[in-house]
Amino acid sequence: MEGRRTTSMDVRGLADLALSAGFKTQQSLANDVRRLASGLRVNTAADDPSGLAIAETLASKVAGLDQGVHEIQNASNALNVAEGAMSSIGQILQRMRALVVEARSDLMSVADKNNVQAELDQLRQEIDKIAQNTSFNGRALLDGSASSQIPLLTRQLLINSDLAGGGTLIDTTTDPQQPNVPTTAPQFANLLTVDSYDPVTDTLSITVTIGSQDAANFGVDQTVSLQVPNGSNTPTLLSPPALGSPTFSQFSQNGAGPQVLSFNMGTLTAADVGKSALIVSLPNQVKAPGSALQINSGDAEGAVISVDIAGMSSVNLGVNQVQLGNDLQNQAAEYRIDYALESLGGARAQIGAQTVSLQEAANGGNIASVNTQASESAIRDLNVGAAVTTFTRDQIQNQFQNTLIADAEKLSQNIATLVSLSIVH
Repeated sequence: MEGRRTTSMDVRGLADLALSAGFKTQQSLANDVRRLASGLRVNTAADDPSGLAIAETLASKVAGLDQGVHEIQNASNALNVAEGAMSSIGQILQRMRALVVEARSDLMSVADKNNVQAELDQLRQEIDKIAQNTSFNGRALLDGSASSQIPLLTRQLLINSDLAGGGTLIDTTTDPQQPNVPTTAPQFANLLTVDSYDPVTDTLSITVTIGSQDAANFGVDQTVSLQVPNGSNTPTLLSPPALGSPTFSQFSQNGAGPQVLSFNMGTLTAADVGKSALIVSLPNQVKAPGSALQINSGDAEGAVISVDIAGMSSVNLGVNQVQLGNDLQNQAAEYRIDYALESLGGARAQIGAQTVSLQEAANGGNIASVNTQASESAIRDLNVGAAVTTFTRDQIQNQFQNTLIADAEKLSQNIATLVSLSIVH
């Protein structure tokens, strides 16, 4: 009787070992099925605790980069909208310049010039309309609110100051602040001309004319005649140039109003006869409240790309007072438009450079996203070939273990029966 129990226990012990191994194999099979079904090696934190933490960090990085690329593309689209509007403004300025050139012809009647002025006024209004209404997703682009540039104060265009023969009608080297235009000065044009040379007295006769269409604040055109010794930079009866103390000053209201311009004369010689220098003032620039647009690239916390779009109003371009009149005023109008075209060209070049920069940033973001996602995939994704091999192995092993358990149970019963029969006999 004792021998039957011992033999049966040995067989059942073998079955218990197979049963325990089979339980582990079934757990492994369940994991294999879950991984093959999801395609992931790490489905829960228990699969790979540290690997999951790293993979989640990488996944967050990828999501940020992808969204950053999307935002960069939006910014590029906004720049395209702004550049398209600037192109329209450029066409308007080209038309304005053609009209001013036409108006400088003496063959035009007064009525014709009035019609030209009416069109110029309408074109100026169209520039302001484009500057105010150009937007992207409700965000104004050309009113200055998308720029961090500091608006320029009243300033001047200095044309033809350097002359052949070494003379300089207006000297900006003696005092870098000259010509100086007060910020409150009305817009004006100033023409300095060397008219003649008298060899007997060895002096030059020059004429200085300053005028403005803003008659209410400036008054009528002013003309001053001066005598300058040959080879000198100081008109007769005036003080020599000194730092911060200009040789010549001009005022509005025919000399009774506020100072609008001051400058130092250059050293003039007989070779300068027939030469002239033109000063055209430009107004204070303005901008709507705001600063450059900040685009989050998603590359890292706080990583942004700055997009700056200058304000394109007629004031900022210097063409808010393109008025036809005498030849001096018409010259000023033409040079103001030339300045506007040059400024617009610079702004469009800046837009183009920023667009290229954004495209490079987007390409960099895409590359970083792909490589980061590859790193996450190496941690999280399943090696399907190896997983199928493991799954097949576990299936075979599970089948063998089940067979072993069944055979052990059957063998145990057979042994028990044989032992019982031997005891009876």
